[in-house]
Amino acid sequence: MQTQDSALQEAERLVASSAYGSADFARGLDSLLRAAEAGSVSAQLTLGHVYSQVHLIPDAARQAAVWYRRAAAQSDPLAQNRLADLHMIGLGVSQSDAAAFDLCRALAERGYAVAQCNFAYMLMEGIGHEADAVRAASFYLRAAAQGEPRAYFNLGLMYATGIGLCRDEVLAWAWMENARRQGYPGSEAALREMESTLPAASRGEARSITQRIEANFIGLQQRLAAAPRLLSSAEDYRRVLEENFAALGLDACALDPMRRPVPGPSQGPHVPAAPVRLAEQPQVFSVDEFISRSECAHLLTLAALDLKPAHKLTTDILSQENTAFNGNMVALRAVLCDAVVRNVERRVGGVFGLPASRVEPLTVLRYQGGQRYAPHVDYFDAARLADNLRNGDHAGQRIASFLVYLRPADEGGETHYLKIGKKVTPRERMALCHYNCRRDGTPDPDTLHTGEPVAQGEKWLARTTLRERSFY
Repeated sequence: MQTQDSALQEAERLVASSAYGSADFARGLDSLLRAAEAGSVSAQLTLGHVYSQVHLIPDAARQAAVWYRRAAAQSDPLAQNRLADLHMIGLGVSQSDAAAFDLCRALAERGYAVAQCNFAYMLMEGIGHEADAVRAASFYLRAAAQGEPRAYFNLGLMYATGIGLCRDEVLAWAWMENARRQGYPGSEAALREMESTLPAASRGEARSITQRIEANFIGLQQRLAAAPRLLSSAEDYRRVLEENFAALGLDACALDPMRRPVPGPSQGPHVPAAPVRLAEQPQVFSVDEFISRSECAHLLTLAALDLKPAHKLTTDILSQENTAFNGNMVALRAVLCDAVVRNVERRVGGVFGLPASRVEPLTVLRYQGGQRYAPHVDYFDAARLADNLRNGDHAGQRIASFLVYLRPADEGGETHYLKIGKKVTPRERMALCHYNCRRDGTPDPDTLHTGEPVAQGEKWLARTTLRERSFY
């Protein structure tokens, strides 16, 4: 006899493994709806995920918001986070950065370290609120007090640059070293840069502070293990966290900004370099430092959560991506989306002068030794456009393509435009963009390109395409 949990698991399996319109999908969806109506938070959350991703379901966007709201009303943090994401793109709800900001703030104030980092990012970038790097630092410090490596990394950058915090080379190194110890992307390279300027006399102090930070977090874990009831109350947990972190004894890392040294002038949202034209026909251009170091590291972290071989993810016979690319990839959809992903999507649209609604979900690709992307074009042919329409995709042609190199290979991995003999050597955080269609709107076969094999190291990139109409 099925238990309630096993029945829910079976329903989730059916909707995840079956095509929309199939009997199994309908059966799974019906089971989820019954459980959700009965008050199951897990079923409500799963329905939110289903409706936000399967756009063919009638009224899907609005239904996604309905079920996320019902789960959020039962204090589910992931549902609250997903509602914030829907507000950033205006899917099933009003587009409102202010609403997304308020939802993220509520989660951050409840003490969730991941939410604190997301909220700090929104403050840094001025999303839903005027930019406030000093306040952002306080939330990164709160997340760091809970051992969050993303917070360690960002605090290292902030102390190194003096943005939001008073510049301090020793503290910059200490926080970054803790990020490195937890394997956070980009931390090793940042440490090498810091070590080149850190005076030898200060290195012992930096190592000592690194150890104090680590010991402080271990102390918090021990205290919570001895009194697990403290986790049942947000107020009690906040009090214990603040008391424990204060014992670190570093005024420059105080949670209260009034106790920290006053930083210099702050800096606004990240601004990429000006575009550089690489070819006139086809239209190809690059943008250096398209994303910040913080954004780059975070995209790598998100991708690592669900990276799979391309042939297991892509079954679209028309695109043939499952045979063209022989590395690993992940689409940053639904639960992998947050303020960073959405802000990057907006920036991608902006570089082409298009709204973010034209940007397909970002996909992250990892190339290892010998792996490549076979020669291909990104625009749709007539057969693919017709198939898209039959499947409810009314966004039209892929008019432009974008990628940003998250981690270039040590050797190889160039992007090669074969028809014009143009090879582009990757640089970290550099975007490469081209238009898939000529100025008259017809597909441009001269955009034929390939990802050359990686000869040494790994290459990671995030890529997307832009449509002629809204993707949502």
